[in-house]
Amino acid sequence: MPENVDAVAILCDIWSELLDVDVEPDDDFFDLGGYSLLIVNVVADARRHGLELTADQIYNHKTPAAIAAALQPGAGARAGSDTEFGEVWATGLSADAAPGASTLVTLAAEGQGTPVFCFHWGTGNVGFLSPLVDAFRGQRPVYGIQSVGLADRERPPLSLVEMAARYLRDIRTVQPEGPYLFVGPCAGGRIAYEIARQLDADGDQVAALVIANTMPPGSTEMDPGWGLRELYNFRLAALRGRFELTDLQEQQAALMRGMVEVAWLDDDQQPEELYWRQAVWAAGIFAQEHYEPRPYQGDLTVFQLAENADNEAARWDRVAPRAEVHTVDVPNTLSLLKHETFADIVAKKLAAYQG
Repeated sequence: MPENVDAVAILCDIWSELLDVDVEPDDDFFDLGGYSLLIVNVVADARRHGLELTADQIYNHKTPAAIAAALQPGAGARAGSDTEFGEVWATGLSADAAPGASTLVTLAAEGQGTPVFCFHWGTGNVGFLSPLVDAFRGQRPVYGIQSVGLADRERPPLSLVEMAARYLRDIRTVQPEGPYLFVGPCAGGRIAYEIARQLDADGDQVAALVIANTMPPGSTEMDPGWGLRELYNFRLAALRGRFELTDLQEQQAALMRGMVEVAWLDDDQQPEELYWRQAVWAAGIFAQEHYEPRPYQGDLTVFQLAENADNEAARWDRVAPRAEVHTVDVPNTLSLLKHETFADIVAKKLAAYQG
């Protein structure tokens, strides 16, 4: 590994290029405008220069000088008392050994007509949609699909294609055949898309496919070379940074309150599930990042944030030529799902199907 002074210079140069600012050794990455997803680029660039940097080192040490010191031999293990990924993953069960609990969650039980199926986002939970579905469901019942592994300790599939097939199996226990009505926010958009693609290939129908703030397959946000352990450690570091906590284990109650406030957890989650849920997150992101572009010829309604309107990587018509795109000027997925434009258009799409 380069000497300490070289590591400092390398990190200053990387940050300067990514953030477009002059960087000094004692400058804080986040004070300069750095954010969690940009850390992925920092780690990748640092490794190309021979620095075995990890995401949590950036969160924990923040400045080029402090990070370089932490990279030195004998500098010590990462901070905190977090449970290691291997220990958490070992508590999971294979698909053959797990009870195989249903992933379906009832979001609106009363209603008539073809049900609407809403998919979980990256954190795996879907209950946060319960108070939102009345704005667009009409009189239809609504079911949510939460991540494999939340109802029991089944390890989630590491392939999005396999994940979609599993969810479709559960969906068919409620509705054996189409036409289907799907809504997928964020990571759930790709899942809904892949299920629709599988149904289309089988000759079944999807009457409405709605996705919200979802990047199309083939685009990546994380480093595709990262494995489950790196994704898990990145997630823990991001949680410490996002909620300004030093030790997730000791400050678990505060962390879970914060996650409930931003809908990353539903109200009924237990503290002992915290680390398992982050392992589930890592598995889901791994599957998302390795999902290859697969064409879909059916109708698709896309809601995108205004910040992605000119982003070439966000173009869904590359894989779905019949995509209808709506741009909403809101900051994030949850704001989009609560926006009246989203509710009005989705309500019309669902109402157009008379089944």
